[in-house]
Amino acid sequence: MKTPPFMRTIRFRLTLWYVSFLMIVVIALLIGLNIRVGSITAIPMPSNSASQVQSVPQDNSFKNEVGKFSIMGAMIALVVGSVGIYLLSGSILKPIDRVTSLAKRSSYSNLKGRLHYSGPNDEVKRLADTFDDMLGRLKEAADFQKQFIQDASHELRTPIATALTNIEVLEMKSEASIEDYQELTRILKLSLGRMNNISNSLQLLSEDSDSTARLEKVNISEIMTDVVKEVELEARRQGVLINWTPPDTDAIVLGDDFRLRQVIFNLVDNALKYNRSEGVVNITVQFESQSVLIQVADTGIGIAPADLPHIFDRFFRVDKSRSRQHGGSGLGLAIVKKVIEDLGGTVSVESILGQGSTFSVWLPLYPQI
Repeated sequence: MKTPPFMRTIRFRLTLWYVSFLMIVVIALLIGLNIRVGSITAIPMPSNSASQVQSVPQDNSFKNEVGKFSIMGAMIALVVGSVGIYLLSGSILKPIDRVTSLAKRSSYSNLKGRLHYSGPNDEVKRLADTFDDMLGRLKEAADFQKQFIQDASHELRTPIATALTNIEVLEMKSEASIEDYQELTRILKLSLGRMNNISNSLQLLSEDSDSTARLEKVNISEIMTDVVKEVELEARRQGVLINWTPPDTDAIVLGDDFRLRQVIFNLVDNALKYNRSEGVVNITVQFESQSVLIQVADTGIGIAPADLPHIFDRFFRVDKSRSRQHGGSGLGLAIVKKVIEDLGGTVSVESILGQGSTFSVWLPLYPQI
C-alpha cells in the first residue's frame, strides 16, 4: 500500500510526535484522577473492634460518571490538541514550503525572487534569510558572469575584426605586392598576440590560488630595476620621468617570480599610459614591520571617485578609448589584485582626478633566519 504524500511530511511527523506526547499526558491524568476518586469514595469508618476498619460502600454511579466524563474529556482534548498542533506545525513550517516553491521557480535567468520572511528571529527565519542572501549572491555571480562573457567576447572580437578586415582589403587588390603581404603578416601577428594575451590573462584569473603556485624567494628590488629598464625607452618617448632608487636592503618575499614581474610591469605600464607629457612616475619600496610596501605613483589623469571601487574589476577601464588605443584589455589590474592576494598580500589605490594616482602593494617579507 502506497503511503499518502502528506504522511511523508515533517508536518505530519511533528503532529504524530506531539499527539503521542499528548496521549501519554492525558492517560497519566486519567489514571491519577481515577486513583484520587477511588481514594475519596473509600472513606474508612470506625467499627466495634479497634483493630478492624470498615469502608463505606463506594458510590459506583459517581465513579462511573467521573470515568465517563474523563474519557470524553480525553477524547476532546486529543481531537482539539491534534487539530491545533497540525495547524500550528503548518504555520511554523510554511516558510519552508515557500523556500521549496521559490527554489523551484528560480533559475539562471530568474533569480529576482525573495522570501522576505518577517516572523520571529528563530531557526526558520534564519533559514529564510540565508536563502535570500544566497539568491542575492547567485544573482550577483550570474550578472557578473554574463557581463564577463560579453566583455571577453567584445575584447576578442576587436583583434579578429582587425585581422579579417585587412585580409579582405588585401584580397580586393588585384596586384598585391610583397610589402602588402608583409604588412598583413605584421597585423595578423599583432592581432594574434593580443588574443593570446587576453586568453592567458583570462586563464590566470580563472585559476585557483594553489594551481599555479611555484613559490620561491624573490627579490622585489631586482624585479623593479628590470621593469624600469624594460620601460625606459617608452617612458622617454612619452616624455615621462621615472624615479626609482633601489633600497639599501633587499626586499625578499616568497612568491612566483614570473607573476610578480607581471604585477610590477602592469602597475608601471599603467602609470605611463595614463600619465601626461613631462609627467613623473615615482617608484618606492619601503619596509613596514614584517611587510614590504611597494608604491607606484604617477602625475597623470587620475581616477574619478565613482570609478575607484571598480578599478580592479575585470575589463574595467577609466579611459576606454585610450586603453584600446594602447592595446589594453582591461585585465591588468585584475591580475595584479589576484596575484597579490594569492600571495597573502593586499593592494589599494588612492587617486585625485586630474592630479594622479598611487597604487600600494603590501607583501609579507620572507622570514630571515
